[in-house]
Amino acid sequence: MLTEMNEQLGMNQTENINYDTKRDAFVLGVTYLLVSVCVVISNGVTVLVIVLSKQLHMPTLWLITFRAVCDLSFGVYFLTFAVPSAFLNRFAYSDGMMGVATAISSWLTGQIIFNIALAVIDRYIAISRPLTYTRLVTTKVFFFAIGTAVLLSVGRFCLIVFPDMDFYYSPYICLCLVDFDTTPTMVAAVGIPLLTLAIIVITSCMIAVELKRGMQHIQSAGTDDHENVLKFPLMVTLAAGVFCLSYVPFIIGVMWNLLGSRPQVPKSLAMVSTVSVLSNSLWNVFIYTGTYRPFREALLRLFCRAYLRRQRRAEIQRHARVPNRNEIQ
Repeated sequence: MLTEMNEQLGMNQTENINYDTKRDAFVLGVTYLLVSVCVVISNGVTVLVIVLSKQLHMPTLWLITFRAVCDLSFGVYFLTFAVPSAFLNRFAYSDGMMGVATAISSWLTGQIIFNIALAVIDRYIAISRPLTYTRLVTTKVFFFAIGTAVLLSVGRFCLIVFPDMDFYYSPYICLCLVDFDTTPTMVAAVGIPLLTLAIIVITSCMIAVELKRGMQHIQSAGTDDHENVLKFPLMVTLAAGVFCLSYVPFIIGVMWNLLGSRPQVPKSLAMVSTVSVLSNSLWNVFIYTGTYRPFREALLRLFCRAYLRRQRRAEIQRHARVPNRNEIQ
């Protein structure tokens, strides 16, 4: 009798665990779905605004465009792999696809890290060497910098994926991961992001120092608006700050995983770190809109008809005043 009661109790506990796991996976799937859709839409808007607005064609904004494309791809990745797996409470594809999913996520996370580092370094060059910026940052230099960032992210991806090719599906975060049980994987997963974050923080501080010395009135590349000279560093600094805050839970989770075994990583920390890394790709368009007036105006011209009507009305009134002044003179 006692044995039957224990078996029944064990079955009830297993059912409760399965129910809790399914409920958590469903909530996580809904979160992934909403955030990923917002990431795809916001970064798609960023790319359209910069590509279709000729006054925004400059090296810094092309870097931002490339970063937006990578962020958009990150949202598509979650919509393709994480959302279906969360709703099904299992990996939605065959076991052979686990390596593909892990490889894509490893490359995209590394590329996003190096992209923000490039943007911050570019702004430091523009602030510290304004007179030679246009000669230093040419189209060839831009493509060379992008190529270097891609090669670095591919190198990080190789260090993470290829040492032991040991992939698994994590039901906690509904993603495919790789075991952190080799030295190259540890260095690539934790060392490189920490080094890059240090470069971002140091460069951002150097930008602040340069501005504090009175260099905020220099001419920014491609614009004569002194307000925009200040907005450019503010825009990139805010993006770097949001990036650092978003990746802190991720780094803590990875280091926790390195120090212990997979079951020792708190489930809540794993979920928060994954959502924070995904949400980092969402805030960029709001930062650009709030801090850089030409981007905001280009965005309104493309998507707000009322703004276009007001602009046309103001131009008509401005042209109407000119003949009246000439007649008076």
